[in-house]
Amino acid sequence: MQKRKFWEIVFQWVFPCALLVVALVLSIYEFNNKMNSAIRTVVDDQAEQIGYYYSAGVDDKLGALGDITSAMANIMASRPDRSDAFVYEKLDTIVKASNAYMSAYCAVNGNGMLSDRREFDMSELNYYGSISGTSAHYIYAGTDGINGQTAFIYVCPIAISGNVTGYLLSYMNPDNMKEFFDNSVYGDKAFFSLVNRNGTIMACYGATDGTAILQNDFWNSLKDISESLGSWTLFERQQQKGNNGILHVKEDGVGKIICHFPIRGTEWNLVVGINESYLSGIQQSFRGPIVNLIVKISISIAVALIIITAINILVRIKASEHSKVLEDKADTDLLTDLNNKMATERKIREYMEKYPDKQGVLFVLDVDNFKKINDTMGHAFGDEVLRSLAVRLQSMFRATDIVGRTGGDEFMVFLKDIREISMIEREGKKIEQFFHQFEVGEYVKYSVTASVGAAVFPGDGKSFEELYKAADNALYVSKRHGKNQLSFYKKPGNETK
Repeated sequence: MQKRKFWEIVFQWVFPCALLVVALVLSIYEFNNKMNSAIRTVVDDQAEQIGYYYSAGVDDKLGALGDITSAMANIMASRPDRSDAFVYEKLDTIVKASNAYMSAYCAVNGNGMLSDRREFDMSELNYYGSISGTSAHYIYAGTDGINGQTAFIYVCPIAISGNVTGYLLSYMNPDNMKEFFDNSVYGDKAFFSLVNRNGTIMACYGATDGTAILQNDFWNSLKDISESLGSWTLFERQQQKGNNGILHVKEDGVGKIICHFPIRGTEWNLVVGINESYLSGIQQSFRGPIVNLIVKISISIAVALIIITAINILVRIKASEHSKVLEDKADTDLLTDLNNKMATERKIREYMEKYPDKQGVLFVLDVDNFKKINDTMGHAFGDEVLRSLAVRLQSMFRATDIVGRTGGDEFMVFLKDIREISMIEREGKKIEQFFHQFEVGEYVKYSVTASVGAAVFPGDGKSFEELYKAADNALYVSKRHGKNQLSFYKKPGNETK
C-alpha cells in the first residue's frame, strides 16, 4: 500500500516537476538561442551604424576635395584663353581651400603644371592612362610619381562645348584621415581600411598590428576564414555591386565582424573590422532578467538613436557649412572680393527668371586707359585701383543689388526692383558723378575715370545675353564720344546719348 502511495506521489509531483524542469531547460535553451541571434543582430547593427558614420566622414573628405576641384575646373572652362598665371592661381586655390597637398593641371598632350610652379611631363606617370575621360573620377596611386607620396587623386576634366581641353588633379595623402580614424570609439579593437574592388589595400588605420587578412587580394583572403562559403559569396557579391555588406570571420581563433561600405563617387570601399570581444559586455547584459533585458535594450536603442541622430545632424551641419564656404570661394573674385564673372552672370539670370516683369538696370563699367595705368604706375597700383573701385561700388548700392568684376578692368552693377524712371536717372547720375571725383593713392592722388554703358530690363533685353549686348553697345558709345561718361542704350532708330 505504501509502495503504491509512493509511486502515486512520484507521478503526482515528481513527474510534473521533471516535465516542468525539462520544459524550462528547453525554454532556456530556446531563449538562449534567440538571445544569441538578437545579440548578433544588435552587434551587426551597431557595427553598421558606426561604419556608416566613418564612411560618411571619408565621403566628406573626398567630396570636399572634389567640390573645390570641380569648381576651379568650371572657372577654367570659362576661360579658354587662360594664361599660366590664371592656371597657377586656380591650382593655389585648390591647395588652400582643401586638404590637398598638391594640385596639377594636365593638358591633353600630357604637359603638366604643378601648384609648386614646376612643369612636369604627366605622360611619364604610371597612372597617366587613368587620367583621361570625360567625367570626374578618383584614382589611387601607390606613389604620385612626383613627390613620392601615396595619394588619393581627384581628376576633373575641363570641357569646353563638350570637348575636353585638359584636366585638373588634386592630390590628398591618405594620412590626412589618420587622426579621424585613430580617435575611433573602438580603440585598439578595430581596424579601418580603404580597399578597391580588386582587393588592393590602399590605406590602413587603427588596430592593424597582427591583422593578417590586411593583404592584397583582400576579398579572397576572407574566403577561408568566413563562417560559410555562402556568407562570403554574398559578401563578395555585395561589394562588387557597390552595396554595403557584413561578414563574420575567425582569424587565429579571434572572432571579427567585417563590414564594407562603398565610398560615393568611387569604386572603393571602407572596410571596418571589429573584434567581437569588444562587445562582450553587451552580450552579458542580454542574459539578465527579461525585464532588465527589455529596459537595457530600450535604453541602448534610445541612446544609440540619440547619438546617431546627433552625429548625423553635426555631420550635416559641418558639411553644409563647408559646402557654403566652398561655394562662396568659388563665386568670389580673389582680387576684389566681389562676385566673379560666373557668379555675377548667374545671379542676374536668376533674378530675370524669377522676376521677369520687374524692372532692373544693368551698368557695364570699363576703367579708362587701364593699360596705361599699369604701364606707368605699375601693376600693384593697378590692382589697388581695382580694389578701391570695388569697395566704393559696393558701398554705393543696396546690399540686394549685384556688383561683380567680370573681366580685367570690367565691372557690372545690376540694380534690382527699379520702380520709377526717376530712380534710373538718379542712379545713373550717381555713377557718373562718382567717376568725376574718384581718386586712388595714399600720397599722390590719381584720378581714375570709367566709361559706362547702361541698359534697362526688360525693355532693352529680356535675357541676360540681350541685356548685356545692349549695355555693351551703350558702353561703346561712351568710349566713342570721349570716355569718362555714361550712355543709356537706345533701340535702333534712336540715337544713344
